[in-house]
Amino acid sequence: MKRLLLVFGLLLLTIGVVVVPVAAQDGPSGTWLGTWPYTAPGTHDLSNWSANGLEANLGSPVYRPLVLLQPAFYMWSTGEYVGILAESFGFTDDFSAYEYTIKEGALWSNGDPITSEDVVDTFAIGRIMGWSDFTYIDTVTAVDERTVRFDFLEGKASKVAERLILKDYIVPRATYGDLAAQALQLVADGKTADDQEWKDLATAISEFHPDTLIVSGPYTYSLDDVGEAFMTLHWQPNSLYSDSVQFGEIKLWAGETEVSTPLVLSGELAFSTNVFPPATIQSFADAGLRLVTVPLGYGPALLFNFDVDAFQNKLVRQAMAYAINREQSALLTNGLGASATRYMSGILDALTPVLLSADGVAALNPYEYNLDTAASLMEQAGYTRNADGKWVDANGATLSFEYTFPADFADFSAAARDAVSQLNDFGFDITERALPWQQAAQANREGDFQLSVWSWGSGSPFAYNNLNNPTRRWTRPVLAEDQPGTGLGLQMQYNGQDIDLNDLILNVSAGLDNAQLQAQADYVSSIINDEMFFIPLNEELSVEPVNENLIGGVPAAGDPIFDNPANETWVTYLLLTGVLHPAN
Repeated sequence: MKRLLLVFGLLLLTIGVVVVPVAAQDGPSGTWLGTWPYTAPGTHDLSNWSANGLEANLGSPVYRPLVLLQPAFYMWSTGEYVGILAESFGFTDDFSAYEYTIKEGALWSNGDPITSEDVVDTFAIGRIMGWSDFTYIDTVTAVDERTVRFDFLEGKASKVAERLILKDYIVPRATYGDLAAQALQLVADGKTADDQEWKDLATAISEFHPDTLIVSGPYTYSLDDVGEAFMTLHWQPNSLYSDSVQFGEIKLWAGETEVSTPLVLSGELAFSTNVFPPATIQSFADAGLRLVTVPLGYGPALLFNFDVDAFQNKLVRQAMAYAINREQSALLTNGLGASATRYMSGILDALTPVLLSADGVAALNPYEYNLDTAASLMEQAGYTRNADGKWVDANGATLSFEYTFPADFADFSAAARDAVSQLNDFGFDITERALPWQQAAQANREGDFQLSVWSWGSGSPFAYNNLNNPTRRWTRPVLAEDQPGTGLGLQMQYNGQDIDLNDLILNVSAGLDNAQLQAQADYVSSIINDEMFFIPLNEELSVEPVNENLIGGVPAAGDPIFDNPANETWVTYLLLTGVLHPAN
């Protein structure tokens, strides 16, 4: 018998849904007042695959799952999945495959049933677009109208594969069927990512811009709903969750912390996941707002551009890690909403003792703040201090760099400015370069930086997701061929051996035996820790203001739902299931 996890939830959500014409149904009243830094009109895209599409405009953490349903939601307090689009799911008895069955009565907003063919099409396009799923998956096939089978590559069954399968958004054949058919044909013809036809199709997919959005979730929108100041998602009647959600509209104000702060205080914004500085958080508390604190699941990291000669020397990178007081970094990044990185393993501190063996943890270098050690490493690397106390090379040239950061991310800006200050005090000559966050991200992709800041770690219970960010995330093969990113070559020599760090990270969570998984994570983390390809400055908590004069149903502090990190947020699940509702 297959080890299938049975869905639990509201009875209303597990029975079949009857299609009722829109005019015959009244949607719920009330407007959810949120925020997201979506792309502006003119560049805003309804595609699931383009750079300015749904991921950028709605974000996976909160609002995208209300438009396109994921198969399941992970409860961190229990370590179990709850079915959303899927009614049952699990490994086959011999662990050679994984299967899930779509809930009976699941419909697209146009009234079409959601079928296994939609899932097959979604994964066909995902294969062309380089999804990590295909590190583990060999084939995706429809078992019947509602059941999908994912056959694993030899020895690749793993819990991380399960997570990838259950978290991928399923898209409609009605929109993407032609592209999926081309993808399936390329695979049938034996083409690979190295073939030009594959690359051409990937480009066509990323440049495909649908005119309308067909959704599986209870909310939808059109390009006419996107304004400069805010965009509005509207209730639609054909979702499994149309009868459970309690808000008729979702209004999302555009912008980051600077924009959202006055809106929160004025009551025009009822909930925000923006990162706020300590003084602002205190002002929210003084205004009587509820503050919900959850793990953010990441922190700011200092990124190196490996095309810069100095940063090719790991002694310099290690010296910089020793020269930054991470306790100070955490305090200035987000006050009590951040903590100094402890293990420097490339995996979040709370997960490091779980995912690594005790010996693996003990072997890690914690890079405790020590300016003398930092100076010694710089001298070993061939640098000296001049009369002004600045580090110079053998020709007397000062080590001068530019540090790029997103100006509208309050936490990353603060972390970057503190790192610049500390490193300059140590003897570097670093100047700041503030950019809008979209431009800062693009600069990272294009290699248009010397030092930069972006996230490290992941709100995921697996080593792969943590170690992937930022080591693989900002370089090839993840980035396009014309995007060098950090310039870190993942095929390298380490301790006298040729290694493929890309392959090691992709496979670090492959398997189901815990001792084997720890051994794999020990090895990759030891490389990350020693080479210091990036400096994980601190880890953050998400302090989220909630206006309970506008939102009802927020659970009491200490509820297990708040164990979920921000990238698998309590808000999504409680909105879908109708726990959250208008206060009045």
